[in-house]
Amino acid sequence: MKKIELFYWVMALTLGSIVGLIDMQAKEVQLPALLVLVFAGIPGYLHPRRAWLWAITIGASILLVHLLAGLFGYTAPYAVEPNVFATLIALIPAFIGAYMGVLLRGITTPSHNT
Repeated sequence: MKKIELFYWVMALTLGSIVGLIDMQAKEVQLPALLVLVFAGIPGYLHPRRAWLWAITIGASILLVHLLAGLFGYTAPYAVEPNVFATLIALIPAFIGAYMGVLLRGITTPSHNT
């Protein structure tokens, strides 16, 4: 694995974990959803060929944080309804954000066609 790809993995997992931790404390879903949208767009812009992978990594990180918190005995102040797997709905803004990053990259990067 190249160092730059390792950097993207670490960045995606870190951003996803940040959103997961915020989601654990959030009463409403708007802030975590917005952060997923924006945070997935960053690696989508930087490494567009793997946008789908960054979307899954960041979107599923919320579920991972909730599962790890439960494993270590932490109970969130606001329970996820109907169950923790409802956090997978974060994959929707994650894919939208990642591919918006790809689109932005396509718009801002000069074309090589002459």
